[in-house]
Amino acid sequence: MSKAHRGTGIRKEPNHGRGTCPVCGKTQIKILYDQDVDGKKVKVCKVCKAALKNKAQKEARLAKKAAAAEAPAPAAEAPAEA
Repeated sequence: MSKAHRGTGIRKEPNHGRGTCPVCGKTQIKILYDQDVDGKKVKVCKVCKAALKNKAQKEARLAKKAAAAEAPAPAAEAPAEA
């Protein structure tokens, strides 16, 4: 089967979705992904989108570990003697 409709979504974008990524500074790269960077919603390239997502996941894991470390451990119950 042919791929007649591939890329039709970016044909409507200015410059066919290409431009300069505000995060990495690469020029003439597809910038199609909306991301929050410094409180602003900007379009970034695929590589920067993945990097930002991985960074957010890493920070979430570290925060979860820190929260678990701060919480007191449950007291070990004494075994019942018969």
